[in-house]
Amino acid sequence: MSEEDKKKVIQEIISFYTAFEKEVLDVFPTDILEISPILFRALREIYFSSDITSSVLAKRLSITVPNTSRCLKQLSDLGYVIKVKDKNDRRVTHIKLTDNGLELVEKSTSLVDDLILKKLSVLQLDELVELSEAFSTVTKLLNKIGTLTS
Repeated sequence: MSEEDKKKVIQEIISFYTAFEKEVLDVFPTDILEISPILFRALREIYFSSDITSSVLAKRLSITVPNTSRCLKQLSDLGYVIKVKDKNDRRVTHIKLTDNGLELVEKSTSLVDDLILKKLSVLQLDELVELSEAFSTVTKLLNKIGTLTS
């Protein structure tokens, strides 16, 4: 594969991510007014991660560690997350959802699912199958890339 072909792949990935972020990740239930979209994204990342630290969360949210700390402080003050020290290494702090945080994420995830389903309703069955297969392929390939860089 030529360097130009590789650059084209990179541009396709960026284009895909931009579209995916706009149509899926940025879908925010507007009736949950007590938290901002970035706090919602943080809660969602914590929910879908079995084990997460603030530095990992910062990377996933593409924000600085100090901004992540502010987000976590707000979420903690609202009673949605707690920090738990690692049993083996006291320097490491894990972020966990409280029962209230879990309830909020599940409620908001359900609302987001409904919004995405509404968006998907414009697609025909064969297009939905194509989209599902494409996501399966992308996931498989990204997992392969991840195993090479881990």
